[in-house]
Amino acid sequence: MSQFNNRPQDFNVALAGLSKRSRLTTTLFQIAAEKSHHLYLVGGFIRDLFMGRVGKDIDFVTPRASELAASLAENTGCHTVLFDRKFGTIRLIPVTAPEGEFDRIDLAPLRGSSIEEDLSLRDFTINALALDISAWQGGVIAFIDPLGGLRDLSAGRLRACTHQSLTDDPLRILRAYRLVSTYGLALEPKTREWIVEGRRGLDEVAVERIRDELVLILSASNSAAILRMLDADHLLELVLPEYEPMRDLRQNDFHHQDVWQHSLSALEALETFLSRPQELLGNHTDEALAVLNQKIAGDRTRQSLLKLAVLLHDIGKPACRTVDKDGFIHFYDHERVGARLAGAVCSRLCFSNKEIHFVSQLVRQHMRAIHLFNLGRPSRRALARFFGLGPSLFWPLLLLFASDYRATRGPRSLGGDMRPLQQRMGEWLEFYHHQLKPREVKPPLVSGHDLMDYLHLAPGPTVGKLLQALAELQWEGRITTRQEALHQAAQLLKEWGSGGKE
Repeated sequence: MSQFNNRPQDFNVALAGLSKRSRLTTTLFQIAAEKSHHLYLVGGFIRDLFMGRVGKDIDFVTPRASELAASLAENTGCHTVLFDRKFGTIRLIPVTAPEGEFDRIDLAPLRGSSIEEDLSLRDFTINALALDISAWQGGVIAFIDPLGGLRDLSAGRLRACTHQSLTDDPLRILRAYRLVSTYGLALEPKTREWIVEGRRGLDEVAVERIRDELVLILSASNSAAILRMLDADHLLELVLPEYEPMRDLRQNDFHHQDVWQHSLSALEALETFLSRPQELLGNHTDEALAVLNQKIAGDRTRQSLLKLAVLLHDIGKPACRTVDKDGFIHFYDHERVGARLAGAVCSRLCFSNKEIHFVSQLVRQHMRAIHLFNLGRPSRRALARFFGLGPSLFWPLLLLFASDYRATRGPRSLGGDMRPLQQRMGEWLEFYHHQLKPREVKPPLVSGHDLMDYLHLAPGPTVGKLLQALAELQWEGRITTRQEALHQAAQLLKEWGSGGKE
């Protein structure tokens, strides 16, 4: 469990940072004082203070949120966005965001007739905490805690404010498991009972909100543990019903687990690698993490989507399972079928087209690194074709492969021994950096006009197809001059049966 901190001097230092870290908060405090508006710091920022953390998201509550936000915009030039129409929450967006700024600053109107009533309407007691800003500025640190949230934090317990707090917004059911795992808490028995009873309420939650909470879960360093908890309480089947055919599906002797448990074990392996990436990636760590941290849509990164792909990488196996005459189990073509199914899952969850394509491609290509490994010493061409997928795919694929490998411990496997994999991956990456990467900056040997002039072709898809084929051959080092490229283009046309020079 995270360490509970009850030292007031630490709070004063952390709270003083509210002004130092953001011009918006400094001005907000000044305007509230000038206009005699009650302003309260609420929720997760206070919770994190007591857990020895410094939050990057901050929430304020005031009876006159719209008026205060308008004054703040006038004084600072910040933008204001009505972020949550149901609760009237206004997001404050600075014109510039210097280093050290908060990731998010929200201002919400007071619900009910008092701050105590407002806090009683929140999700969990550890979030139902407030600090009166004017009192703090006067030298008084007095946390408002009407439901015993500090006592629950000290006891390492997650407790819902009320039964109604879960029924009012069933998404809080998923959030409970994320908080339990993130903060090392235990779910209070009555709260767990309410969650299990009310889990069907998730059917009424907008799919986009389910997606966002799932991404937050996958963004946690121990998302596999959270998913196992959700699975045990029959909640995951409401979020990802597509995984059910994988449950209890027996595999061949390369595996020691059914398909679903293997997928969870692979996710656990990935999270182990991500916690100590240099053990797997060595001096290539920074290069790989830079790719994983890239945002594809909104704040969703390749890393969180890689975790989803690891979870779904064998989703095609139930549809492809066959047993031969000797009783051996096969899953031929499961990566192709799985790519289609994984894309359908992402589409249902309203991920963007780029995200759908990324996850689908990881599932579709996840056997390629396995095939390279099984070759022992793959050819230069085989390695070039793998790395030709580009860094945005081959880095996640290498991590997916390593995770899949580590989670495969059947009697016919290598028992998860990482040494052969680390050696092979090291060799592949050395080849990429010394032989292939330098070619990335080289210009194409020929242009589309060169091909049309030399081969007497009209503009059209054939020219594009030829350029793509020549680019792959150049990348593989099989052609190095303009003349070789033109000759190869003529040969390709002949092989494709599309004619040649007139």
